[in-house]
Amino acid sequence: MDLAWIDEYVDGIIDYCYSKDIFEIYNTLNINIKRIDKDDCLLQGNEALYIRNHFGLETVFIRDDLPYKYEKFILAHELGHALLHTEIAKAAYNSKIINKGKLENQADYFALKILDIKIDEDLYEGYTLEQLARGFYVTEESLYYV
Repeated sequence: MDLAWIDEYVDGIIDYCYSKDIFEIYNTLNINIKRIDKDDCLLQGNEALYIRNHFGLETVFIRDDLPYKYEKFILAHELGHALLHTEIAKAAYNSKIINKGKLENQADYFALKILDIKIDEDLYEGYTLEQLARGFYVTEESLYYV
């Protein structure tokens, strides 16, 4: 899957916001971050949820118990959805006609790029995906794009 086009989005956002800090980017783009209990029914067992129009505001609801570095990855992932998938409504996203896996892969790639996460294969030779994911505070699935 060719994801190089996402690099342009990442560069554009960093230029527009004059920052690589995920929290500053959210602030500049006026996207709210709302931390909620992991058992809140809104999350439906997920770590976060992006809603384009929550009482007129863009909002990411995120579990309040995530480690800081992992929270940054999840916020970057949700920002990827917010910027890359602007035409996809939540109802359509949950339908069978949308390739959800493709959208998730794009958001993962976006997150890795905006957080500038790179893994030197020589340095981490012999490590499992699980070990790398825990060490870099990312999901295992996202590591296919580093």
